[in-house]
Amino acid sequence: MGDVDEPAWPLLQEVFDIDSFNTIAESVVSFVTRAWFHDTARKSPVAIKSASTHPKFSKQPHDIGKELRILLNLNHVNVIEVLGYTFEPPTSTLHFWMPFIPYNIHEVLSCPGFSPYTFGSDGKPEESSPDHISSVLLVTKSLAYQTLSAISYVHSQGVAHRDIKPRNLLLTPDGLVKLIDFGVAWSEKADERDLWPEPRAGMCFDVATGPYRAPELLFGATDYDPYASDLWSFGALLAEFFTPLRLRPAYEDEDEDLGYSSDDDDTESDTEMQPPAKLPFTIPKRLNVDSPDVEWSRDPLYDASRGAIGLAFSIFKVHGTPTEETWPTFKKLPDAQKVTFVQVPSVDLSRLLPNLPPQETGSEHSDCLDLVSKFLVYPPERRLRAQHALSHTLFKRGLPLLLPQGYPRDKLDNRAVENWEGRGLPDILAPYLPRQQPDPDDDPPNREDV
Repeated sequence: MGDVDEPAWPLLQEVFDIDSFNTIAESVVSFVTRAWFHDTARKSPVAIKSASTHPKFSKQPHDIGKELRILLNLNHVNVIEVLGYTFEPPTSTLHFWMPFIPYNIHEVLSCPGFSPYTFGSDGKPEESSPDHISSVLLVTKSLAYQTLSAISYVHSQGVAHRDIKPRNLLLTPDGLVKLIDFGVAWSEKADERDLWPEPRAGMCFDVATGPYRAPELLFGATDYDPYASDLWSFGALLAEFFTPLRLRPAYEDEDEDLGYSSDDDDTESDTEMQPPAKLPFTIPKRLNVDSPDVEWSRDPLYDASRGAIGLAFSIFKVHGTPTEETWPTFKKLPDAQKVTFVQVPSVDLSRLLPNLPPQETGSEHSDCLDLVSKFLVYPPERRLRAQHALSHTLFKRGLPLLLPQGYPRDKLDNRAVENWEGRGLPDILAPYLPRQQPDPDDDPPNREDV
């Protein structure tokens, strides 16, 4: 793969109808295209990821060749599968294609209905009906469990993902989670073809996205536990199931997943020690819920809008400025003593997570809070491992663990079910998925049978 002396690779236009190509995502190093096969018997679209294998046109530690090698060696129901690949020697461009999956967890979290509360007639949140609260919790448990299953498996294979975030967790209409984008993944198995070798003492800390970055990555660590950084990212992601939903202008230009900062919010200042308890919904004074030019998004737990140092202090304002007791090895990080932070205490995490299940609903309130807390721990070695998290009480009591039809059940107890009160996961999940607008590109091109 990538060797110019190999026999000719098939061209993309030989496999796919180029008239069906539609770019659906792009970054500084790669882009993803939705496409349809020439073979009309293959009726489902695919997502083609393309990037250069030349270091000059890549960016450390992004490496599409390494990503493909990793994916070809993974096999799990919650990890995206590779359907095929090809290489263009003249441009040193590698392409590989995967099933096209229309939704992601970010979209679920951005749905205003995905909350145990609703707007009251006076504009204040009110507790939803028991059935609605149960539906939200069933979806939360299922998505969290499936994501943990993917992370646990990947870690067991000697791979750390290093970019766990809601947009990298695709979601089928049936409710099946698929972990994608291993472009900055770290593997214990070094390969001579890797663009950016990363021995244990020379690891890249510029990984993970915005509010999901583990704190050790913010202080120049080059010898860190990459699995533990995934665990922090998952904890920040899980917390987002319970953070406030925010109304914002639909046309506002916002960098993807970089956190949110608003000048007109009634929130705490940088020097306020104990922030006020959050509300389930945040509506800036200048916005109207009924306006057609607004949309909802979920607040991240941490604010990454002010760079690495701002993100670090945002984390400290939640968990307290590190001390010898809370993070004994903090000062050993390369950049830990380059900045002096104001000493702030930790806060009650539940005050920042207003969309936790109401306490009256049973054990799930404390179980959700406990699971989040076990990942968001400063010393990396103390974070709950994904394998052990699969046995957490959140998945063992209260409402059952509702999983997609046909999900592997060999290691699951009788708490795992495929139906709840006559409904499967697709039915319960559907109200929280975005409505798909009619798009001519959603259907395969008209082609004459030959």
